[in-house]
Amino acid sequence: MGLLATRKFFCLMGAAFLAYANISVFFGFYDHLRSLAIDPADYGVLIGALAAVALLVRPVISPFFHAGNARPLLFLGTGLAVISLAAYSLANGFWSLLLVRLLHGISFAVVGTALMTLIVEVIPKDKSAQFFGYIAVVTLIPNTLVPPFLPLLGNLLGGFNRVLLAFAALTLLMFPLVWAVEEKVSPETARKRASALTGREILEDLRDPRVLRILLAMLMLYCGHALIFFFLDGYGSFIGVAYAGVFLTLSTVGEIGVRLVAGSIFDRWDKIRLAIWTLAGLAVCYFLLAHVSGKGLLFALGLFFGLGWGIAMPIFNGMMFDVSKPRFRAFNINLGLQMFQAGFFLGPIIGAPILAKWGYGTIYYLCAGMSLFAAGLMLAQRKSSLNDIMEQ
Repeated sequence: MGLLATRKFFCLMGAAFLAYANISVFFGFYDHLRSLAIDPADYGVLIGALAAVALLVRPVISPFFHAGNARPLLFLGTGLAVISLAAYSLANGFWSLLLVRLLHGISFAVVGTALMTLIVEVIPKDKSAQFFGYIAVVTLIPNTLVPPFLPLLGNLLGGFNRVLLAFAALTLLMFPLVWAVEEKVSPETARKRASALTGREILEDLRDPRVLRILLAMLMLYCGHALIFFFLDGYGSFIGVAYAGVFLTLSTVGEIGVRLVAGSIFDRWDKIRLAIWTLAGLAVCYFLLAHVSGKGLLFALGLFFGLGWGIAMPIFNGMMFDVSKPRFRAFNINLGLQMFQAGFFLGPIIGAPILAKWGYGTIYYLCAGMSLFAAGLMLAQRKSSLNDIMEQ
């Protein structure tokens, strides 16, 4: 219970839940855009603007976040998030809505970076993967709970803008949660923690091949995840399976279930070996997905993909935590989170032309290849670790 029995842990998990809840509410954003006098050709720009800004801003600001300033910056990001959510009700045209989306993207980048900087401070070194599994569960829950209730909330509150105002009010709860994570430290400790990374330190960190291999493997994992997420609905129609979205529901159940039930073994087993076997298993699932013909196997694969993603994601974050020097942990974990954004940005860009020319099967063969490539990177990581042990 030591991992979970601290006030700081509960407060940070609550703040993370609220941060992702005010993103999951945009499941209904497309329908909202259809109600406005905006050219449908511009919908994609408005939908993707938030993620694009977060993708660009987060790596720029991450070196400047540290344990000494993360808390006030989290206050700032939360205030910007509340303002952004409230401002949607004032935006009715393309440019005004784009401005709000850009502000919201900046606020999400600040909140996410500050939260992770604080979270890294409370992660027990011997339970890093388990801890990241719990974090992932907390961030998945809003995507499971919020979307089904959006139509009901819209009817009760009087439209999507009113729902966003309600979520702005809900986000205000982050302030007392952030306030409660304050801890008393000695002036000497505070001085050591209160410094941004220098350019030389960043270069030193990024020259570490262990860090680079994990980042590249994470990018491969998330690109494959994105290619399923964005093209699954069309694939279901192509093979004649209705309600293909059940696949994603089952995958989410698998992700949450394996992290809650088996999360404690992630740190007891060899993380690199577990990553290799999980990535190899995902490659097999991608290959089978390219040949699936009925809903039974499709939905079963959804559950197996969820188990694979549910293991791989916290394992990668745990490995990143383990190989990083304490000074670089928050920065590297934030870089790892950027790989998720990068995968969901690159996945559709890669997948769309492949789909147009060669079809769905080729997309999933590509995903299998990327998963095997990531497994190869982890084999190299294992060899490097064994060499380091022998040299010692």
